[in-house]
Amino acid sequence: MTGPDVYTAAIAALGLPAEWQVTVALRPRRRSLGIEVLPGGTVTVLIPPQADPEQAVRFVRGHRRWITEKVETAVRLAPNHPVKQFVDGETFDLLGQRYWLHLVDAPAAGGGRQLPALAPDNLLYARRECPDRVRRAIIELYRREGLAWAVREGSEYERRGRIEGLRYQVRDLGRRRWGVYHGPPKHTTALHWAAFGLPLRLIEYVLVHEQAHATRPGGQPHGRAWQRQMTLWMPD
Repeated sequence: MTGPDVYTAAIAALGLPAEWQVTVALRPRRRSLGIEVLPGGTVTVLIPPQADPEQAVRFVRGHRRWITEKVETAVRLAPNHPVKQFVDGETFDLLGQRYWLHLVDAPAAGGGRQLPALAPDNLLYARRECPDRVRRAIIELYRREGLAWAVREGSEYERRGRIEGLRYQVRDLGRRRWGVYHGPPKHTTALHWAAFGLPLRLIEYVLVHEQAHATRPGGQPHGRAWQRQMTLWMPD
């Protein structure tokens, strides 16, 4: 066996849980071994050129408890978008509140309220159209409300982390992640529109995770400097 296969075979001998979906990635530019846990619980062992299989095995074995904790968190935060029918009475969670969809017959333009819209009685008003158009309209509502929240809440972490010139986006990030920080020149925190349907505390966690990256700590993406920043902002 050559390449990643020799490391994969060595790590497989540890008998790690099958649901961890352990993979190996050879990283020519790395100087040390590392572990990355993706949303959904996939574990990737990052191998630098100088590491041999036995070193990788010892490293993974020594981080087993840490991996267990991170996999549990990653599985809990993994995107799992429920299928919606977009019919009257269907529930939608947004920024910690639950709303009931109420479809109304309304002209495309005019003096009425802009639809879709959230009402104080926890109703989500949307124009009665084909389900796909209702879906797109509600996604745009999530994007609008989510962006306003991210800018407002993110500003406090910008101040505390001395982050300057940060931009925000709310868009579809696919099924593998809730958020991502794009470094310079973009210098942007991007959040998935569907993340705003999570419980409010988890939405905050997603934002803080990316804001910690935006401080541009030294070392690896989820290394000690990043972890210190996360612990400072969200110790629990």
